[in-house]
Amino acid sequence: MSLYQLNKDASGKWHISHVTPGWITPVGGPYAKRKEAITVARLLAGRRGSVVIK
Repeated sequence: MSLYQLNKDASGKWHISHVTPGWITPVGGPYAKRKEAITVARLLAGRRGSVVIK
């Protein structure tokens, strides 16, 4: 099961990271809109993965 995390940086851009226990890998970004970042993260996660917004 995959876990993807969305983070907002200081400039207001959204970044996607793939999270596994003890390891965080940046995957994509920067995205200007939150909805765009969520859509990409959901596509990457697939059916069995999940998306967390921090």
